[in-house]
Amino acid sequence: MSYVPLYPVQTYILDELRKAMAFNKRVVLMAGTGLGKTQISIEIIKRALAKEKEGCFVAHRILLIEQTSKAFSSQEVHHGVVQGDHPDYFPERRVQVCSVQTLKNRATPKADIFFFDEVQVWFKVYEKIMAENPDAYFIGLSATPMTKGLGKHFTSLVHPVTMRELIDQKVLKDFEIYGPSSIDLTGVRTSNGDWRKDDLEKASDKPKLTAEIVGTWLKLARDKKTIVFSSGVPHGRHLEKEFLKHGIKAKEINGYMTKEGDDGANKIIEDFREDRLQVIISCEMLIAGFDVTAVDCVVWATSTKSPMKFIQGTGRGLRKHEGKETCLVLDHGSITQNMGFPDDIEAEFSILDDGKHQTSKNKKKDKPEQLPKKCPSCDFMKAPGVQVCPACQFKPEFIQDVEVSEGELKKLQRKTNRVYTKEEKQSFLNQLNQYCKEKGWSQGAASHKYREKYGVWPNKMTKYICEPIGEEVRKYIQYQNIKYAKTKNK
Repeated sequence: MSYVPLYPVQTYILDELRKAMAFNKRVVLMAGTGLGKTQISIEIIKRALAKEKEGCFVAHRILLIEQTSKAFSSQEVHHGVVQGDHPDYFPERRVQVCSVQTLKNRATPKADIFFFDEVQVWFKVYEKIMAENPDAYFIGLSATPMTKGLGKHFTSLVHPVTMRELIDQKVLKDFEIYGPSSIDLTGVRTSNGDWRKDDLEKASDKPKLTAEIVGTWLKLARDKKTIVFSSGVPHGRHLEKEFLKHGIKAKEINGYMTKEGDDGANKIIEDFREDRLQVIISCEMLIAGFDVTAVDCVVWATSTKSPMKFIQGTGRGLRKHEGKETCLVLDHGSITQNMGFPDDIEAEFSILDDGKHQTSKNKKKDKPEQLPKKCPSCDFMKAPGVQVCPACQFKPEFIQDVEVSEGELKKLQRKTNRVYTKEEKQSFLNQLNQYCKEKGWSQGAASHKYREKYGVWPNKMTKYICEPIGEEVRKYIQYQNIKYAKTKNK
């Protein structure tokens, strides 16, 4: 059997996964896009085969099925493929690569260990497979296992290495993000936690905006191999025409296409992989599982409120590739400004959602409230639209909107945001606890104020500790109270 050694970081992750599996049979492995979760799975399957065990790898897209089957074959892991009328259907083999859609209508192969690839996309049939195999091990694979209710099906999350640590170890490319946006999201409504698709397409798919997006790419990424995410198929085709107008070999791809043939999806992906295309454009087809490592530019010609989609999509450009150290990200949708840098979002995630703490008060907001912004000089939280900091009088340079500056994007500097230590965050929470105690409020109120400050819940913090309130916290609370009073009086 062909042997491909694991990277040291993959070996470490595998060891941590095995430790969790000693006490849990249902484990989610969270690891960055491009780390090689399939390779880790192959190593586990090889060890299982050596013990006369059987394995089953389940994925939800034909592209992922083909990539996984190819990876298994390259290491002489003999397997069958359960996907439609696939020619490699060998049900007698001890390893199977299966399409989740096919398993809806067929019996599930018996196995001692199951892998659910891209487990953040949850299917009802997974519950059936788990129920039919109560003694088997189940490993969910994902860079973003943030799906609501996933913790109802898995008992442990293994997240041994963050995206930033993988970047620092040169396992993934680093990235630079340019912003702010050129898409006017005013009036775009929210549905199921993300921008409503029809509203977003209207806001994104405009001739002048399309020209500006391509014009910005020509200035900043002319020689880079690029994935562009569009708001829909028509928008993608308009972007394709604009790239072609400038002599750029570009092609739009979508899930409605036939897979085979000269105009099929497989041919487009092959042409992109073999450098016969420089730019590939997709709405969501390439968000997860696409593994062309040479990509070094990701263009968000759309927007999203989904951390999973942002991390997954940006991750398409972070896979390690010789000679390419950095991926350029052009964010035309205010995603970074609204949610933060993808590696920061990923690093904060530590607990699977078990569905028990979902709020029942779903307050629908057609237009999300603008978030306060930190003063880069003193970290004071400024109200939306305020330029001069009320605390230190610092005034940042103003960058014109893309519409009046021919699509130019400003590089988003991480260093302008102060990085807080865990101790500083803990102290801030302790002081908030003291304030809430004095007011007779619950500890939950302190958690909400902590989230307003840092953008995440204090899941990793020690709760119910109090300490005297310092000047920074007192000023922050005073500012929030003034802001709330103004909002209430409107």
